[in-house]
Amino acid sequence: MKSTIKIVLFLGILFVASCSQPTDILTVINPDGSCYREFTENADSDFLSGSKSEKENPFPVVIDSTWQIRWSFRNSGLRSDFPVSKRVLDSIQRVIGNSGRIAGRTSKEFVIVFARRNYKSVEDMDTTFRFKKSNEWSLINVKHRLDKQFRWFYTYYTYRETYPMIKTGFELPIENYMTKDEAMFWFTGKPNILQGKDGMEMREYLGKIEENYNKWITQNLWNAEYKVLLNNYDSLSEKPVAKEQLQTLKDSIYNSKIKNIGDVNMETALNSFFKTNAFSELWNNQNSPMKKFEKDFGEKFASFQFRGFNYKLILPGKITQPGDAIIHGDTLVWELTSQRLVPADYVIEAQSRKANVWAFILTGILALVAVASFFWKPKR
Repeated sequence: MKSTIKIVLFLGILFVASCSQPTDILTVINPDGSCYREFTENADSDFLSGSKSEKENPFPVVIDSTWQIRWSFRNSGLRSDFPVSKRVLDSIQRVIGNSGRIAGRTSKEFVIVFARRNYKSVEDMDTTFRFKKSNEWSLINVKHRLDKQFRWFYTYYTYRETYPMIKTGFELPIENYMTKDEAMFWFTGKPNILQGKDGMEMREYLGKIEENYNKWITQNLWNAEYKVLLNNYDSLSEKPVAKEQLQTLKDSIYNSKIKNIGDVNMETALNSFFKTNAFSELWNNQNSPMKKFEKDFGEKFASFQFRGFNYKLILPGKITQPGDAIIHGDTLVWELTSQRLVPADYVIEAQSRKANVWAFILTGILALVAVASFFWKPKR
């Protein structure tokens, strides 16, 4: 049986991960520097009834006594009775009907649950906030920082979250296949390298970037698997070529036999290049090191595809520098996905300013006093 690793399969995993329903995460910075973080999710009756099971917890954090739970049912107001009594759950179930579920972004959003935790400061949040261990984002050491600057009439707030670059372990950097700006655009959408191009030009340009992206993955896969091949070559009962020569032919075999980018079949490529079936022994063994590598590579690639967040940020006062966020009223919104962490650290950053009303009042009073003192002359 021939073993093939299809990059297209991995791209499909990436697509599914990026298109799955994201969790809402909201960070609110208060004027005094304190803050809170809130997640929004749907939850089933087991969680609402107070189940401690990790399986029933829809949130990416461990829900303990430090988190405040509120929920709403359809158009009802926010409720804080948690755990929810059986009587209330039964009444909700009657509204949904026998075929419905208490939860469900899969159909209608019946019960929406909000989990909030307050922090004394951003430093406190940076120290104590963690994703639960079963969540992929727990592997990412996120740094949170708030710079607060007082300038008499206004106080300026600069908030920053830094998500470190994912270490893919690939031997060949992506910059070997495209420019740094192209790589950043492919994974993050910034900078806007398509400015000034029409639709057809955009499509052609993006097609070339996608092709180079697939080459990057395919070549790295080939190089990594080739190392496994060389490490296990001595175990072959029949050796079609000297190991030293096999090592020097790595790139030649790849260039001549891997025609379809995104489809790597090393077993077939090697047998075809040397006109033999001897290499199949490395794949047909019961404890095949080649099959193990291919399985591990697939799992590693899939592990980079985290479920994303709709990340929302509210800062005090008026937004002055939104960064690359989308603005909805007083809320800044980012799409936070793991692929944005592939080419470099990903930074969420914005700035706002809040008027110091007392400073305006005090300045006005001092100005009036100054003017009055200029015109006022004491009687002699």
